Amino acid sequence: MYGSIVSLVPFFVVIPIALWTKQVIPGLAIGLFIGAYLLHPSMLGGLQSAITYVVRETTTSGNLNLVLFLYGFGAFVGLIRVTGGVAGFAEWIGKRIKTERGAFVLTWASSIATFMAPDFRIITIAPVVRRIFTRLGVKPEKVAYVIDVTSTPLCAIVPLGTAFVGYMVGLMHTSLDHTRTTYTPYSLFIASVPFNFFAWVMLVVGFVLTFFTRNHARATAQTSQATEPDYLGSRNRRHIEQKMRQVAAMASMETGAIGAVPGVDVRRSDARQDTDKDIPDPVELVSERVHPSAANLIVPLVVLLVLTIGLTYVSGFANGGRGVFQALVQANASAAMLQALIATLVFMFVFYACRRQPIDRTMFGFMQGGNEMMSVIVLLVLIWAVSAVSSDLGFSQFCQREITRFVPHAFIVPALFVFGCVISYFIGSSFGTWGMLMPLGFSLAATGAGGLPLIAGAIFASGTFGGFASPLSDNTVAMATMMKLPVMRYANYKTKSAAIAAGICVLLYIVVEWVL
Repeated sequence: MYGSIVSLVPFFVVIPIALWTKQVIPGLAIGLFIGAYLLHPSMLGGLQSAITYVVRETTTSGNLNLVLFLYGFGAFVGLIRVTGGVAGFAEWIGKRIKTERGAFVLTWASSIATFMAPDFRIITIAPVVRRIFTRLGVKPEKVAYVIDVTSTPLCAIVPLGTAFVGYMVGLMHTSLDHTRTTYTPYSLFIASVPFNFFAWVMLVVGFVLTFFTRNHARATAQTSQATEPDYLGSRNRRHIEQKMRQVAAMASMETGAIGAVPGVDVRRSDARQDTDKDIPDPVELVSERVHPSAANLIVPLVVLLVLTIGLTYVSGFANGGRGVFQALVQANASAAMLQALIATLVFMFVFYACRRQPIDRTMFGFMQGGNEMMSVIVLLVLIWAVSAVSSDLGFSQFCQREITRFVPHAFIVPALFVFGCVISYFIGSSFGTWGMLMPLGFSLAATGAGGLPLIAGAIFASGTFGGFASPLSDNTVAMATMMKLPVMRYANYKTKSAAIAAGICVLLYIVVEWVL
């Protein structure tokens, strides 16, 4: 069984189920149990083995730090939202947009303060610029595109202070556990950033389309009324509609019944008594009743970035790094980011208390924001467990022996990128794609098919493609909902340039593979 085709069974299960359900977590859970029962083929033996893998991988020091970081980062965003930081920043931006070019410049510049997560950027910026660009007569698809192109592609290459970084470094940590290398997880992530060609190419393409193309089509009232054909079939359409309802609830400005939320009346209209699809996001409801203040976003963000850079440098210096760059590479970045985040959260509670924010409101934002990251945490824990199971089944050895027999080394990285693009497009999840493909990529790297940074960069690029272009991506659905655009029409609008960028990336990976 060890090192045979049986070792592929968990992944043969994960990928089809993810494509079928458009959800990665069920596929990972089933793959974990199948792998555990292959190793321990008894009723209780397989069950206990699966539980052991989950507990062991979660409680590993580096992994547990990442779990705490992701939950804390969600709490960080939740605190900013419930204290009016998002609304204040949006209001501040709105006052400074006067012309079309100035509006686009400010939209790009706003990424400096909203790069922490794509959804956070979309929710923060889209409602403001939609009204302004409509007044200026700019096509809404172009406005949405500009925000989107500075969301997922940018978040995927920013090296500090984002949930993306925490998740990506966690994947590096898991994959390196089964690989002999001198890289640390964070240094490998940094080394992979230049090879995330799709993110870089999309930023360049987006910049050119933003500032060097004319806005021929103008915003019309009919745009939001347009219907979209059922390109992906009724089941995928229902999946998109479900995500649209979730995002619309999160962004809603209406009031409704939400239970015991600080500062919010519990009310429910007759029209909502039989459905919960329009229930607004509790955090959004609370933030509506708070006086907007850009300082409540900007000050904590500056503190977080300064502490992250400072503590990362201190960690690297303690590990023998001399000079800023060497210290950042030698640092235990995961621990430094967690320390910076916890210190920032403590600062935020004090800062908001001094600004007379009620403690029940800040505690609600802390808990609710952290809980919103639980799906990502569960996803990552299952990826860790499935990777460990596949390793014990001899997955790496099988890939090293068989795949390289049929695919020339020079084409493995481009093929892996294309394969990842297909998966990420049809499941709409960059995180899920990265988690499924990273163990395979590192196994191929061990055969000499490509260096670890190149392999990791190609996988990150393929997931970035789906997170940006897929009609099933949360980011696509969120943007279409906020900009009042048909999802498929907007997805097709993005996919044209994304497909061109992906084609360029394939050529780049072929060239790099030949050169390196």
